[in-house]
Amino acid sequence: MAQSSLYRIGRTAILVIGIGLMAACSQKAETLKITVDQFGSATEAAFDAFGTAQTAQFAPAPKSASAKQTEFIANMDAFTGKVTPSNLPILLDPDAVKVDATVAQQWQKTLAQLRNQYRQFVAIFDQIEAGSALGASAVTDSGPILEKLRSQLDAITSDLAKNPPQYLVRRGALIAELNKIRADSDAQGKSLRLQIWWQDWQALMTEEKLLQTHTLRSFLTASSLGTHLQSQIDDYAKLDMAALIGAAEQGISLAGHVRDLSPTELVAQGSNLFETATGATAATTAQ
Repeated sequence: MAQSSLYRIGRTAILVIGIGLMAACSQKAETLKITVDQFGSATEAAFDAFGTAQTAQFAPAPKSASAKQTEFIANMDAFTGKVTPSNLPILLDPDAVKVDATVAQQWQKTLAQLRNQYRQFVAIFDQIEAGSALGASAVTDSGPILEKLRSQLDAITSDLAKNPPQYLVRRGALIAELNKIRADSDAQGKSLRLQIWWQDWQALMTEEKLLQTHTLRSFLTASSLGTHLQSQIDDYAKLDMAALIGAAEQGISLAGHVRDLSPTELVAQGSNLFETATGATAATTAQ
């Protein structure tokens, strides 16, 4: 009878301790999830910016409704053929570029695949059973996955720093306009038109710089938060609640730091990012 009571007491104590440990592990996992969500949100914003930059390459210069109407009337005066459903869009907006449907679909597919990789990573932490040994193991096992995702982010960021996105259609239109100006026989009119052209070109360069800055800032934010999250995952077993809460707060500070970087600083950090990462990987492999 006494042995039975001791057994029940011992079993109850083990259950209480187990529940307490599960609760502690649950709190750790939930707190780490804050940093994971910070990274997930940053990658979503980065790929939003990536998609915008890609679309911008083929976007014509913005025009007012009256400018479009004037251009359409001029096009119709000069057009001697028959208007058809196929050529009407060109007459209405000759600057519009039709991207090959296959190419457009492939790009959208690639972008969706990129997004999905990071969403699947975040989903790992949604699926972790709070407080279980399996959950702690899943956190540890996610480390190598994050390393690969970070390497991919760094590669894209470095490429954006070295090869800024361009408004290709608008550049082409301005170059065509410059050739027209050069053929102008009116020297005085040519000089004025060249001055205006120069201003338009400089304005376009400014817009391209803004596009690069926005896209690069988004990717550097994601990269910084990814590096920060990696340290939390690698040291997860050693970290207590206070450390994980501090890490979540530090994530906000990291994002703020990137937000305050100048365009020149963004390019410098982005250019060095991939080389630093690959160099560190090579050194680790060599050891």
